[in-house]
Amino acid sequence: MTHSQWQLLPDVVSGNNSGGTVVGFIIDSPWLPGWYGIPTIRYYSSGEDWFAANIKAVHEFPGVIFLPGFWSEFGMCTEPSAFGSKIKWNEYSLQCVARCRLQITSC
Repeated sequence: MTHSQWQLLPDVVSGNNSGGTVVGFIIDSPWLPGWYGIPTIRYYSSGEDWFAANIKAVHEFPGVIFLPGFWSEFGMCTEPSAFGSKIKWNEYSLQCVARCRLQITSC
């Protein structure tokens, strides 16, 4: 986001914007890799491609506020991975949690 967009955002949120329609997008990895034309796995693994995809979005839509800005959404599978689930990476789609079978023998 630009400095002026950061200054505009509180006014828009509080309903005090009299400067016209403001457009904002949530910018994240579910749509950026395909839109930019690269595999999802490359978006996550290449800092250069990640940056280039985000910069292209900003240049293609110059008047749009991208919130929260440049970030890489690793998805909700990161939470289960903290408990031992494996993350399954796919080339052209979002990662997911691999099926895990646990055997509980005692409480």
